[in-house]
Amino acid sequence: MQFQTFDEEYVGRLRDGDAGAEEHFAAYFSELIHLKLRRRMRTPQLVEDIRQETLCRVLRTLREKGGIEDARKLGAFVSAVCHYVTAELIRSEKRYETPTQDFEERADPGHDLDAPLINEERRRQVKKILAKLEDRDRKLLRAMFLDELDSKEICRRFQVQPDYLRVLIFRAKARFRQEYVRSAASGT
Repeated sequence: MQFQTFDEEYVGRLRDGDAGAEEHFAAYFSELIHLKLRRRMRTPQLVEDIRQETLCRVLRTLREKGGIEDARKLGAFVSAVCHYVTAELIRSEKRYETPTQDFEERADPGHDLDAPLINEERRRQVKKILAKLEDRDRKLLRAMFLDELDSKEICRRFQVQPDYLRVLIFRAKARFRQEYVRSAASGT
């Protein structure tokens, strides 16, 4: 984004209703307002409402007698108006909010509603790939990652030394990875 400085001529054109100046004004400050509000507002519609109200108020103020005293401060003025419009909107929303809305209607942004479906699909995919592996690799990976047995118990079951268990797990994971890539490439 290219920042600009504004002069009396530009503000005068806005005051007189010059279409080109108004179009430039709306485009330039719309982007700045969007950047300022994108993280603070819940919905794009709120950002759009604030943007429109801010631009209308600034143009109205410019056209009133007195308007803005220093054209170089137009950017700061727009930012301040945006701040006040945002505060007014938030204040008016909270005035009509009931306590039950806070807990029942607002979705937790950290909670992914698709996660259970995705996890179930991954479980099915892992089972398919495990079924394609050799019996020893399948049992080893299942004991290590699904049953979460400790390494001593796995060594006892597979009758191997701890150093060799690392080698077996490495190889089994590599075969699993190869089968996963193969199945992903084939689309199954």
